[in-house]
Amino acid sequence: MDERLNYKPSVEMPWTKYYAPGYEKVLSEKLPQVTLWKFMEEKLLKDGDSNDAIRYFGNHIKRSKVVEEVHLWARVMKGMGIKAGDEVVLFGPAFPETIYVLFAANMIGAVAIMPNLFSAKELIKDSLCKARIAFVFIGMLDKLDEALADSQFEKVVLMDVTRSMGFPYKPLVGTCHWWKNYRLTRSSSKYMMTSEAIRRYGNYDGELEAAAVPGKVTMVFASSGTTMVSTAKLIGLTDEAMLNMFRDTFAFTKTDAPFCENDVAYCYLPPFAATAFFILMIAPLYYNLVVYLDPRLSLDLFTKAMFKFRPNMTLVPGRLWEGFFKRVEELIAEGKRPDLSFLHFPIMGGEGCTPESLRWMDNLLRECGSSALLFPGYGMTEVFSVASVDNKLVQKQRSYDKQVISVGIPFPGVTVGVFDKDGKELPYGEKGELWIKSPSMASGYYGNEELTRSVFCDGWVHSNDMAEIDKDGNIYIYGRMKQHVNGPDGEPIYLFDIANEIRQDPAMKSTMACIVNGDVKHPHVVLHLILNDDCQETELQVLTRIENHMREWLPKGFKIDGYKFHKGMFVSRLAGKLDRMYYESQVDGYKLPVDGKLKDVSFPDTVK
Repeated sequence: MDERLNYKPSVEMPWTKYYAPGYEKVLSEKLPQVTLWKFMEEKLLKDGDSNDAIRYFGNHIKRSKVVEEVHLWARVMKGMGIKAGDEVVLFGPAFPETIYVLFAANMIGAVAIMPNLFSAKELIKDSLCKARIAFVFIGMLDKLDEALADSQFEKVVLMDVTRSMGFPYKPLVGTCHWWKNYRLTRSSSKYMMTSEAIRRYGNYDGELEAAAVPGKVTMVFASSGTTMVSTAKLIGLTDEAMLNMFRDTFAFTKTDAPFCENDVAYCYLPPFAATAFFILMIAPLYYNLVVYLDPRLSLDLFTKAMFKFRPNMTLVPGRLWEGFFKRVEELIAEGKRPDLSFLHFPIMGGEGCTPESLRWMDNLLRECGSSALLFPGYGMTEVFSVASVDNKLVQKQRSYDKQVISVGIPFPGVTVGVFDKDGKELPYGEKGELWIKSPSMASGYYGNEELTRSVFCDGWVHSNDMAEIDKDGNIYIYGRMKQHVNGPDGEPIYLFDIANEIRQDPAMKSTMACIVNGDVKHPHVVLHLILNDDCQETELQVLTRIENHMREWLPKGFKIDGYKFHKGMFVSRLAGKLDRMYYESQVDGYKLPVDGKLKDVSFPDTVK
């Protein structure tokens, strides 16, 4: 028996064997005490304009132009009366002005708050803090009209996505936005177009740059993952934390060099998600890559952009990768094998995939000429982006044999451990809650000390994810611990465990377990199923076998209340993650095998 199996991963840290020699020296180097913008500005000016910084709908934006625009927006903010320490709200997707405004706020020492663009209206109001001024993408106004109309806001700058577009996109798209802007600016003096804000306040000639203040929150990101969805979770990051993530990346690039100068990074994710902001926006800009921005969110547009622009790196959830590779497979079947050699660093994050799906996508990458496999990773806004990711050394030993995929090894500078409910660290191969330590850790939840105490404990971030670490340091994520019901003995039964067990059936392509929404005495646990394309069995045959297996596998007295079949892929939210709420709200259309027949099942006692 391997005695190491009794050791604690967070103490032994076996993953460091995959790092390059000298990584420890990189991690020990002292970082400058500057704002994130100052850190970025020095690098942007140093690289010069030999390469584009941003490409955006026909416009090639140089690094000097990025610096110029950030200074312009800093003057606008100062002219509006925004001071160091003031809060400003930013609602903006992946377009250049979002980056400019975000950096401008950091430059003048303001606190930039970026609420979750996908939050419900009632949660948006909880995300506004004490901001008096908001910078808002015009396309979000239908969702934000009530919040922005509040007397809290003195000024609202309406940003449209056309200002930085090139020809012919600017006149075509701009016409669609002009009338909406015009009506709003006439309805209230607090609203102003971007051009008016620049004209009125852009000539400010006083001091702009604020000094970095140790421990001061400067950017506030939104998260939807770690804790309850009914709470607006705003995560405060300091300049030191964000620069520490860069230092960890310096050690990672020494090991694997994923950021290659002159490569193109494709970003369609909004910056309120810290991982997108770091991996797809500021890290590529720092490493002299070209950032291709596109604020549109859809599987179809993502697939088209991949083939049209051939980016070398991007980061999207597993469901978008699956949609892309489904199209790749279709092209191969048509005799039009695509060339995917352009993919150097394809990252899967936010949500993973099954081992079977990962094997399929890796094989297609090889078949179509890519030297890279997919890079599954795991990140949390609470540690400003990356907690773990594969590197090429780890990929050489990739296994597809477990119920879930590995999300790689801890990022340099990051320590992880798996703990039981009593806070005792578990050895290799055992499942428990993943805890994370990182020098890039957030200061906590902005304005919410109670939530901070429950998640940030003794130097660790509690992820609320069920995980396992193997003896090589690979991390396997099973699912959210909150996704469970209590069994007859009071012990939790995890929905992802049920789904993973059923997915082992040879007829299954994809599975999902959830609880039907509503105020009911007993929760209805249901299974959503997608059959393999080549499955020859009837639904009755499949469900009879699964039902018999579930009776043996589940605790006595616990049962599945209904099964529902779907075709194609499960429905995703805009950002590409599985839309669990959509399936939790479905109360009809379920089936159960009863006496050799399929019985229709619904849940009339469910209150939507």
